[in-house]
Amino acid sequence: MSEIQKRPIEQYLDVASISEAGTSERYQRASSPHTVFTWWARRPFSTAADLISASLDPTKAAEESKVLDPFVGGATFPLAGTRLGVKMYGMENNELAYFTAKALLDFSRSAGRQLRHLLMLEGREVLDQLKSETGELYPARDTDNIICYFWSRSATCTSCSNEMPLQKRPWLSKKAGKQRAIVQQPDFDNKSFDIHVVESTSDAVTDHSVWSGRNSLRCLFCGQEYDRKQTADLIRTASADKLAAVAKLDKRKHFLPVTDPHKYITDAVAERMIKEDCAALGLQLPDVKIPAWSGITNPTVYGHDTITSLFTERQLAVTTRLCRILSERQKTWEEKYGEPQAKAIAAFLSGLIDQLADWNSRLCMWISQNEQVGRGLSGPGMPMLWDFVEIDPLLRGPANLYGKLERIAAGVDQIPMPADQEERITRGDSRSMAYPDAFFDAIVTDPPYYDNLYYSILADCIYSFKRMALIGNFPEIFSEPRTDSTRELTAAPRRQGSPTEAWTYFSTGMAQVLREARRVIKRDGVITVCYAHSSISGWSSLIAAYVRAGLKITQLWPMTIERTHRPRSMKSAAINTSLVLIARPHEAASAMGLTQDAPSTDALIKTALDRAAAADWPDDVAATLAFVSAVEARLSQITDEMLSRQDTVNAACREVADQIYESIPGFSFSSR
Repeated sequence: MSEIQKRPIEQYLDVASISEAGTSERYQRASSPHTVFTWWARRPFSTAADLISASLDPTKAAEESKVLDPFVGGATFPLAGTRLGVKMYGMENNELAYFTAKALLDFSRSAGRQLRHLLMLEGREVLDQLKSETGELYPARDTDNIICYFWSRSATCTSCSNEMPLQKRPWLSKKAGKQRAIVQQPDFDNKSFDIHVVESTSDAVTDHSVWSGRNSLRCLFCGQEYDRKQTADLIRTASADKLAAVAKLDKRKHFLPVTDPHKYITDAVAERMIKEDCAALGLQLPDVKIPAWSGITNPTVYGHDTITSLFTERQLAVTTRLCRILSERQKTWEEKYGEPQAKAIAAFLSGLIDQLADWNSRLCMWISQNEQVGRGLSGPGMPMLWDFVEIDPLLRGPANLYGKLERIAAGVDQIPMPADQEERITRGDSRSMAYPDAFFDAIVTDPPYYDNLYYSILADCIYSFKRMALIGNFPEIFSEPRTDSTRELTAAPRRQGSPTEAWTYFSTGMAQVLREARRVIKRDGVITVCYAHSSISGWSSLIAAYVRAGLKITQLWPMTIERTHRPRSMKSAAINTSLVLIARPHEAASAMGLTQDAPSTDALIKTALDRAAAADWPDDVAATLAFVSAVEARLSQITDEMLSRQDTVNAACREVADQIYESIPGFSFSSR
């Protein structure tokens, strides 16, 4: 018998139960450390805990095991492992993610279990002060209790100088018996538009749209037409936000049309407050450019090409005032609680900045089905909205900060706080790890999914404001005005030059990470990676990296844990499935007898399909399992130099895919 024994995850994983628990967790509104700060593509804690536990040597106590997550992100795996008693270590490149992980895993311990109480106590004072000092910004706050403001973009026709409303989403409510919509009615005599809030018993309202196509316009008054390019030029140079309606909260919401915007807006006050707060902080508003990537950062096409341009003046004024209050209260907190606890309070209350950036910008959509606000920074890029909702974040309406504070405090209460004070989160590039050889019992991670999400672009929208509040407390983290995207391990053709160069960048980078993982793992350790993609390039780049790193995939497991429209079981369709890849260094796999007499591609495909059939897994799962198994074997026969070429690797992958299509004709990868 080999001296290296299989880990539990290589023998059995109850994927159905893990998938059910993970999906259920995503739909719960219960307290969770995920509610404290904003980050993207985070796994459920239950899933992370199950993967870590199954990756460990069952003969050793959890506290004797050391596990690394080389892509910390939102810190799900380190938190889940710490809760199990495991010594978790993590690395992270992105400044915002690093701060998040440090706060959750290191700063929290300086305050201990009283942190929740301190956050509620000091947080309410912060919000009460913020509410008092922003009253001028909301003239109708106290008199009318206006909780939401509904804006539509409006352009000016270059031919007749008349208004062209760009409204596309008129619905305010689609609740049964309460259907309400904004209608901008053209007045052809006066060459203007009258705004009405109307009731409707159907799913349609009268359309007076100036949109003549998806990206083209036609003036309703003079008939002037604008093609796609002319439309973009017009909106960049001759357009503005138009306040169309508001929501008033009594016992329920009432939607009112806006005939006099000055009743609800005071732009001069916002400008004055921003200048005062920037002067007090000794900083300017973030002058951070957004990459002009059409199809990904769509606001840049229409002139919103900086972080601050994604927010109205009033939204910026509220955020900068919050930053100022948090910065100025630091000295008071130090006098009351001491420096370590004061820094912890500041770090966690900065989660309120995350919430403002995410839920109160020009990117936030009104969800008429349940009369709520949608996140603006949900990813993978940024949408261009012609209709957006602005909230008063200090009233008890959707996404208000008092409610967010309660969720932050409840999430903090779920953070594991081990007795030891060792700091185990490192800022750095996992392509070069500062750990000794054979240090970890396991590596368990959730890496970037090729081109699925551009973290740094989204992170800058929060980081740049957080920096205004925290640079005095954490200068080593917030020294730069934006996060460093040059170290981000994602396939971004616009950043790397072309799709081929992006593929090579990601695959080579992942190979470097996996080589380092191979170096720092113990001889009997495993490397567990959770990954998902719908394209051949997304998978081929990763599998080639495994082969180049000298790793052997010893087991594959499917899981359905992504959030969808509704919870679905393991028998759901394709795009919702992730794979867990378990690998070992080739020398360890050889010692276990896992690399002898490698089966043919046909045999590997048949084995995977038979396994999926026996487990009653759907065709898409079967096809993906077969694809990864067969492609790994196929690429193992190619030289390292050829493995760095996308055309060679993808050609081999397509041949394998064609073989699988013969058995499962309904399955295919996306073309990208």
